[in-house]
Amino acid sequence: MTNKLNIGIHAGNKDKVRKYIGLFIAFAILFLVIPYCDDDLRWGGTPGLSRLANWFDGYGGRYLGYLIIILMTRFYSAKVLLQAALLTALVYLLDSIAYEKQTEYVSVLFLFFMPLMIFSDTIGWTSGFANYITSVVFSLVYVKYVYRRLDGENVTTSILHALGYVLLGCAGSLIVEHFTVYNLCLALFMIAYTFATERRVRLPEMGFLAGVVLGIALMFSNSTYRNVASGDDFYRGVNTSGMLAAMVNRFGRIINICYLELPAIVISITVVTFLIWKVRRKFLGGIAGKMADIGTAFICFANPVMLLADQTREYDHAAKNVVSLMLLLLTLVAIVVTVGVFSWQAGRFWQCMGAIISIVVPAVPFLIVSPMTYRCFCGSYIFWIVLLYQMLSLIPETCDKIFFNIELQKYLKVVAYAAIGFYICIYSSIMLQDIMRLRSVRNAEAQGKTEVTIGHLSNENFVHDITLENDEQWAGYKDFYGIDPDLKINVREEDE
Repeated sequence: MTNKLNIGIHAGNKDKVRKYIGLFIAFAILFLVIPYCDDDLRWGGTPGLSRLANWFDGYGGRYLGYLIIILMTRFYSAKVLLQAALLTALVYLLDSIAYEKQTEYVSVLFLFFMPLMIFSDTIGWTSGFANYITSVVFSLVYVKYVYRRLDGENVTTSILHALGYVLLGCAGSLIVEHFTVYNLCLALFMIAYTFATERRVRLPEMGFLAGVVLGIALMFSNSTYRNVASGDDFYRGVNTSGMLAAMVNRFGRIINICYLELPAIVISITVVTFLIWKVRRKFLGGIAGKMADIGTAFICFANPVMLLADQTREYDHAAKNVVSLMLLLLTLVAIVVTVGVFSWQAGRFWQCMGAIISIVVPAVPFLIVSPMTYRCFCGSYIFWIVLLYQMLSLIPETCDKIFFNIELQKYLKVVAYAAIGFYICIYSSIMLQDIMRLRSVRNAEAQGKTEVTIGHLSNENFVHDITLENDEQWAGYKDFYGIDPDLKINVREEDE
């Protein structure tokens, strides 16, 4: 019996390895056909080297993020391999954090069905990927440790492990500022949790906190943040005048981006919440049961209504905005309360609440910090996936039988690879058009012309600003591709 079990485990591990190798190859093909665009061209050219020579002083404190961008934009093979490895690692970490395993293809579907505004600015843009995907991957490595501890696993606490977490905390805090804040909150939470439950602090947790503090000290020692505080920075800003009004306005926009504009998440939350209620309601009584009933009913009613209303923008007016905002806010409160009740009953309160907190914390800085773009909420989107996987653990004895059985895995695999294949086709088309456009520019240069007019690309909304908008950006384009800087590049308007 033991030998059969060992053989089964070994076969399962081999299947896992083959699964990740297949995903890595598919991701590598995808990133092979995603072209450089916008700031990639400046990072890979003279401006990037100038920033590096000055050690990014006055530009920003995302030191590790900037180094990764320079590596990716100067060496195409490094871009392809590193991006494929990091996206594969993201899928692996999501699966390892999930209570029930075999979520790899589900994670791929969630990632490739994320809103295009987020996808194009992260997976579809090399510089965005280096900042916003990489930062999440680093944080999830420690989140995996946190969930192992919350699940009661006896984790190794050697000095060597502590040193590794020092490096992890420091590295993860030198990519994007809002995840630096998140990592600090995560480190403090884990220390508080361990002290409250064990009356001690473990070495890995102290190591991670020390690394995060070191990363904060390095990042914010850059002079650019003094310019941000004084309002003199070229890019970032803090709303110091009329802050309360700005926060109120931004709050509504943030919760829309972080929930209502994520239809795959909204639908999944609705279905999984109903399934949890159907299975666990009989074990609840009193006020807790009534809260679960009201919360579940509200979520199942409000989510479809909000999704439908969000599609009727032609009827948009102030009254509808107020009603929609209140409905959205009440729905989010209902999710927190309902998940809290069921997770408390199941003994997985902190696992679920930790995921909810992880959705919120990276979004909070954008109440006052600008610019606020869709890519800033990539991390919150990924933590919604973490929450859904934790919610599945609240359905006793059903996950393996219903959600992740062998037959369903086959269908999920087909759909996941079809989604990746769709994006490979889209980006292949964009890259070919980009190559043809570059060729026309080179031909104009070879013919001694002083200016050339080019057009927009089909499906260019799948990448971040591949058709540039101003002379500074075109200067980076010409520098990157070795084109005469005096050649003027005009862009033909789409309706011409």
